[in-house]
Amino acid sequence: MYSLTRHFPCFSRSFRALERLMTLPNNRRLCRETSTYVHNIRAVQKLKENDDLCKDALERAVFTVLYDLKPLLVKATGRRGLTIPWWETNELMHKLFQLRMDPEAILPQCILLNGCSEQPTARFAFNISSKKLAGTKDVSSDLQTQVEETFGASVFNIRKALFVVSPAEGQVMSQAHSLLSWHASHQFCSQCGGNTTKNLAGSKRRCSGCEAEHYPQMAPVGIVLVTHEDNCLLARQKQFAPGMYSALAGFCDIGESLEDTVRREVAEEVGLEVDSVSYMSSQHWPFPASSIMFGCYASVKSMEWNIDLDKNELEDAKWFSLPAVQVGLLAGPLGFNKSKDTSESVPLWLPPREAIAHQLIKNWVEFKINKRKFP
Repeated sequence: MYSLTRHFPCFSRSFRALERLMTLPNNRRLCRETSTYVHNIRAVQKLKENDDLCKDALERAVFTVLYDLKPLLVKATGRRGLTIPWWETNELMHKLFQLRMDPEAILPQCILLNGCSEQPTARFAFNISSKKLAGTKDVSSDLQTQVEETFGASVFNIRKALFVVSPAEGQVMSQAHSLLSWHASHQFCSQCGGNTTKNLAGSKRRCSGCEAEHYPQMAPVGIVLVTHEDNCLLARQKQFAPGMYSALAGFCDIGESLEDTVRREVAEEVGLEVDSVSYMSSQHWPFPASSIMFGCYASVKSMEWNIDLDKNELEDAKWFSLPAVQVGLLAGPLGFNKSKDTSESVPLWLPPREAIAHQLIKNWVEFKINKRKFP
């Protein structure tokens, strides 16, 4: 039997420790992995609570950059798609200096992101505003091009960017966009109208007048796939690309539970009464403002009830069979009939895999194919 410690005696202590770790029960190894996660989370929390610690962290942090709240991305290596480039503090300051921006005045405008890089190192997001950049000297009229050339990256629309990066990086972009947008729109106190300033991490704003503290918020949204046996109900809005259908969704009203929201939205948008509601998972979504989307399933007792469409919200809604939905999961918008014919004979396509609507539909299909009890 091959032995690491016998063939490499000088490393026997390290290899024995590794061998002991690999023979630990899974739950004990999980505890060690979890402790690293807890350590990183608590480190970020300390930076949110202490400006002095956050200032020190800024000096050895890494940064992702946005231009007018649109992310800068580069081609990914080793896989298809794009990825977020990260710049160390000195690199970022040098590039801002090239753009004739004052790094010392700019860095306090960064916001701290959750989690750490692999080092671990604190991660921040920074937005370059074209309005502020236009006010600097010796900057060309094509501001976006100059930013792209300076950073060696391309500016992408945030809606498109979320679907060309990895899911983990999509979460980073979603948080960065939402936090930076919130700070830009909350310059004044909602209680007294006074000016507000953010703490260094960007986890809150404080009013200079009444000293009220304001925290970033998310709007809760219920997104629901309505089902009956081997069929699910999908709908489309007017702004959807031709052929695209998705799950129903709506904001939670004050005083409602998630189940109440699902029942009300289904009744309002398609005129059906929900029999039961079950929860799947959630996803942060930065549009139209920062939202937390709760993915749910809702069953109805019968498909014989007429769909009573709310034309102010939807263009169409109808039942799709399991085989039709399976085809839709594999399809895309390119090459399909671009007419507005919504008959089931016309192939449909569904939201991309990064969207929670896609996951709701995909999980339902997998449950049905494997003949498992659906939640």
